[in-house]
Formats: sequence, C-alpha cells, structure tokens
Amino acid sequence: MGERPRNWRRITILGASLGAAAFFFVAGIIFWGGFNTVMEATNSYAFCSTSCHEMSWVHEEYQDRPHYQNATGVGAACSDCHVPDAWGPKMIRKIQASREVWHWMLGSIDTEEEFEAKRIHLAENVWRSMLRTDSRECRNCHDWSTMDLEQQAARASREHARAFEQGMTCIECHQGIAHQLPEAWDESPVWAGRFDVDSDAGEAGDAQPVALEAEDLGEAAAVEDNIAASLDWDEVPAIDLTLFLPGQASIEWIQDGSEHGGGRAFSFGDRCLWCHQGEETDIGALAVAAEKIETYDLGDKRGHVPMRVKAAFDDDYLYMQFQWEAGEHAPLPFVDGGMMDPDNPFKLTVSLSDDRVEMAERAGCWASCHHDSAYMPDAPEAEALAASELAERLDFMSGNGVTKYLGESRTDIEIRGRRGAARGGWDKLKEESEVEELLDGGAYLDLARYNSGDGSVESGYVLDERHFSDSQAIAFSVEEQDGALTAYLTRALKTGTEGDKPLDLERLYSLNVALHDDHAASRFHHVSFQYGLAFGVENPEEAFGEDMVEINATRIDQ
Repeated sequence: MGERPRNWRRITILGASLGAAAFFFVAGIIFWGGFNTVMEATNSYAFCSTSCHEMSWVHEEYQDRPHYQNATGVGAACSDCHVPDAWGPKMIRKIQASREVWHWMLGSIDTEEEFEAKRIHLAENVWRSMLRTDSRECRNCHDWSTMDLEQQAARASREHARAFEQGMTCIECHQGIAHQLPEAWDESPVWAGRFDVDSDAGEAGDAQPVALEAEDLGEAAAVEDNIAASLDWDEVPAIDLTLFLPGQASIEWIQDGSEHGGGRAFSFGDRCLWCHQGEETDIGALAVAAEKIETYDLGDKRGHVPMRVKAAFDDDYLYMQFQWEAGEHAPLPFVDGGMMDPDNPFKLTVSLSDDRVEMAERAGCWASCHHDSAYMPDAPEAEALAASELAERLDFMSGNGVTKYLGESRTDIEIRGRRGAARGGWDKLKEESEVEELLDGGAYLDLARYNSGDGSVESGYVLDERHFSDSQAIAFSVEEQDGALTAYLTRALKTGTEGDKPLDLERLYSLNVALHDDHAASRFHHVSFQYGLAFGVENPEEAFGEDMVEINATRIDQ
C-alpha cells in the first residue's frame, strides 16, 4: 500500500490546530500592532500637549525651556521624561496614568487656578519617583559614563564632578528645568535634609551668642596714619579675583530657581563662588549687552575688572591692598552727560560680614541687594515712599529711593513675585526694638568706602537700610601709576564704633569688594563674589570646612 496522504488538520502547535495557530498568530500581530500603536500615540508630543486641558498651561511654559528648543535642535517630548523605556516599568506607569485619566474625567483640575493650587503636589509626585529610580528617564539621554567633563563649561564640569563623587542623581539639582517651579518648592518635605551643608567648622565656625557684638566693641580706636601704604607687600600672597556687573540680579532673583537656573543652587547652601567662579567675564558681557540680568543699554562700559587683593594683619589692625587697571571713560547712554556721579571718578567699597547674617557665607553683601531697591525692577514710586509711614524711619528722600537692606530686618520678603507681587520687602520693616536687637547681636554687613573725588572715607553698615558716617578707625588711600591703581586699607580690628564689626582673629568672615568705576552710582558698579577671609589659620579646612577660605591673611610684625 502507498503512503497515506498527510492530514494537515491533524498537525497541532501547543495543542492547537495549524489553522487555529495561524489565526492566533495573525490576531496576535494585529493586536500587538494595535496595542503598540495606541501606546505610541499616547506617548506622542501631540497627544500630551493637547489631550488634557491642564496640559495647555504646562505646554506654554515648556516651550520656553531648553528641552523644547535649544542650540542643537535635540529636544525631548513629554514621554521622554515621564514614561520609562523598559517594557515592564512602562506598563506600570501606564496603569498609574489611568488614575490621572480618571481625575481628568471627573474634572478635578478644570481651571488654571486649580492647577496652580495643586502644582506643588504634582511636582512632589514626580520628584519622589525620580529620586526612587535614580532619575531613570533622565539617563535615557544623559549618562555619567558618556559625559566628557573637559568639554563642558567650567560650572557644569565642577557640579557634575561633585555630583558623581557624592552619588547624587539628576533631579537633585535640575528641578525646574522643564516646568515652572511651584511656590515654596525648596521647602517641600521631599528635599528636607538632603542638601544640608556638612561643615566641619568646629568651635571657630560656630555661631556666637547674640550678645557678642555689643559686648565686644571695645574702646574707640583711631588710625592716624594709613599703615598699609607703608608695608612691604612683596612677601604677602595675592589672590586674583574678577569684579563684574551684576545687573538686576537681586538676591530674590538668585533664590528663584526658575530664573536663576538650576534647582538646588543657592537655596540649598551652595556658595555663589562654587558655581560661578571663572564666569565673571561672561556675566559682565551679558549685562553690558542687556542679554541677561540687565535691561539698560550700558554702551561701551566694561563688563568686568580684574583685581589683585592682598591681606595682612597684626594684633590691632587688618591691612589690605587692592590693585586694578583704570579704564577709559565710557559715557552711560541713559544719563545726561554720561556720568551718574560726576564728583567721583570711582568709589571703592569693602564689605565684611559673618554667619550672623543668614546668607553671608554664600553670597556676602549680595544679601543686601533687593529687587525693590533704587534702580531695580520693583523699586517703589516716589509717591509711595513719601506716603509710607516708614518715611520717618528710613532715609528715602536724601537718596534715590530704597537703599540696601538685609532680609533679617523685614518680617517678610517676597522671593518670586507670583501673581504680580513686587519682589523684596522694603515696606515690611520690623519694629525698632527688633532692629536694634539685631544690630547689638552683630547681624549686619560692615562697610568701608573710599570716595576718590575728595579722598574721604566713610564707614557704615547695612541692616534696616544703609548707614554711612565718618570714621577715625579706618584709613584708605590710593596711588596711581601708569594707569594702574593701588588702594591701601588700614582698619582697626575693634574700632569701638557701632556698625563697625569687631573682628575676631579666630572667626571666618565674608569679604566682598565693589567698585563704582567711571563715575557710576547705585547698582551700576562692579562687584566680586563672596570670598572667605581668615586670619593666619594654619589648617583652614579643618577650622572652617572645605572650600570656605580663599583669603588667609598673613600675620606681620610691626
């Protein structure tokens, strides 16, 4: 007998006939294709930006962010940051998203006001998720192993190197990079304790009792001769720093991560110097060109001024030397005659503060520069100042408006200017007794200023406002040779004058330098970052913590 014909219907695959298997195979392809099509559609930029009413507000602010439009043209869609690549986590995220769809159907967020009220809660959900997953979605495009730190900008290179060493994850620094930050975002419990500054300062760096300043004034001192001008400075080491134009970058602007850039930055304890040292020239150029932090046309005004600084001391005095190049006159185009201060070709100011001023160790005198000070964007009108009951306590009329002040002297400071509120707190002054207590406790900035027009020296402080008076305990003098200027400062360690900070050789101080160059006035000056000043400390890192001391004054014998 011949071989029996093969019955194809009897062939089975996993218990199913060949026909059934073929049917399920084709159906599976169709199902998977449809499923995958739906998945991809719900991951698309168009779907995310138009399907839900609340997305319209988020979409508008996202279009101003670097992940949407940038120099390279490489952008990120919503799903790149909010949906995992791996299949398992992606399915989990899609299931979680069904709850969001349910709330959309219920109309839980129907208006922009409702969205803003929930913004902090929604942001916290994302922050917690990214902390748990080590910023997994960020690493779809960014990865430590492929970063070339040498090719990055100086600030990015420093911060990424530090983050890698400390085992940090992307979201710890980059909140607000894609969406506007909620109000009080830095007070969210998500970040509680994560960015506390770890200081090994020991007793020398500990905060002192409030009564210290009042008890430590000492007897009134006088400087009859400017000793600093006669010292041999050749053996004193120098530090080179760069002064730059700060523009309208107030202390409020610095604390607003959505404008300042980066989420952690200043609000979590970083010093301005740590992130921005080496960028002074670029910052000044942006200000002159009104590209950032400035709206005035500054003409040919130079954006930065290199300066060399030396410091020495003995048991009675602090001595300092400042050297810089004089610049050519560049008339300011928005001022009649081009000179804001015709009487003074330049003014040189030295500011000292300590940890009794909340932000001094990070920003120094920048803590006194507010968004509502004179010439700043939210400066109050003259009529409002004249009508204010504070006109009897604050010196509005002799100047151009609100002077520098510290946040400690106010009951409240508006940081972000939400819903049209003016940033700052000029009109939130504390009671006189409270301000006096701060002054007695040393919570103020010490100022010493040299006026080149008449060679006068002013001593003062900043607390509720800027206070200046003549001082017999501080001497300034300036020499000029071949276009180079050299200024000498002699300052008694303990002047005995209220507002002149008594200097303790065991403490760390914040030093800032400001130069009102080329007849400038108000905020149109060049400033330095905050530099840590110590007095001949043998091991500054052990005494005050790592990267806190830039100027370690040299002890000299007289």
